[in-house]
Amino acid sequence: MNTFIYLVKFIASMGVIIGHTRFPGTFGFVWDAISRYICPFFFAISGRFLIPYSMRNTEDIRKRVGKAIRKLLKTTGVVYLIYLVYSLLFHLKNGIGFGEWFTSKFNLSEARWFFLFNSGKFIYDGSYTFDHLWYLFALFYVFGLIYIFAPVLRKWYKFLVVILLAGLYFGELLQTFYPIRPFDISITTWYVLRNWLFEGMPYVLIGIWFSDYIGKLKEDLSENEYRIRSKKWIIPGFLGILAGMVISSAEFLLLGKKECPFGALLMVLGILFLSETGIGGGKYLWKIGKEGSSNIYFYHVLVICLVDQLSYYGVLPDISMGAKPFVIMALCLLFIWFIPRTIKKYSCRKTKI
Repeated sequence: MNTFIYLVKFIASMGVIIGHTRFPGTFGFVWDAISRYICPFFFAISGRFLIPYSMRNTEDIRKRVGKAIRKLLKTTGVVYLIYLVYSLLFHLKNGIGFGEWFTSKFNLSEARWFFLFNSGKFIYDGSYTFDHLWYLFALFYVFGLIYIFAPVLRKWYKFLVVILLAGLYFGELLQTFYPIRPFDISITTWYVLRNWLFEGMPYVLIGIWFSDYIGKLKEDLSENEYRIRSKKWIIPGFLGILAGMVISSAEFLLLGKKECPFGALLMVLGILFLSETGIGGGKYLWKIGKEGSSNIYFYHVLVICLVDQLSYYGVLPDISMGAKPFVIMALCLLFIWFIPRTIKKYSCRKTKI
């Protein structure tokens, strides 16, 4: 069990909360830039454990990816339904009828943005202001394409990683220096580059590429030789993460906000290599990463919205920007991880008795 990966997943789940609640001042914007590694990291980890190095048969690959797709569809269906119900209740409470809500949310214009970019009112609207669910739909696109092109996956994936990342970073330069309008929408719009094609696909493939690299090393080296080799990655791994943080901050200060800065790539690579060095995840926090990081990512926006609504109606006091990230983190840990975990734990005990 790789407890280091689970620890990073915990840190990432807390980081995305900070990014969506944001500390005041320049620090808040710099942290937002640094935290842009989070979705690429989740994509890369999805790819890292999607297809084992030893799995070469197309039928076996499709069977494994198909299983992942079915699991993803179940998760996405539940999460999407919860946010859909919340959105409907929010609009009904604010005097907007079902018909008006439905037609404003599900129409051809919004369908275009959803199917092209995994965004639009299909997955977010005025009831909650973050389209974080794009990650689930982007992952579905990527898994689906891997399933279809399984016979040529390992022939193409290195080329695709290079060409798609080149397209991503070239596009981000265009955002600053020559903002074109593909599909009659400005390239500066956040989801034109932050979508299944330019972020989801290359980072999932990076995960598969890394998995194959590690698998080949383990095949060629003895267990002791591999352990010695992997220990040499500790310093470069930490330096990669540190360099990524510095570069992401510099990119923000020099070029403005970017959805997937170049520094995020260095951070993800640093994390992947560190995960193979034998570094542990401590005693406790990795457990939260294993059990709760996914649900915290899925539902933290709902917690933010409910807190904002309760504050708006005077049920809760206003929370300062400096304190809000900590309050939301505490509430997410309590209601999304600790209470469900405790209920499940005691339910299992009762069943055994």
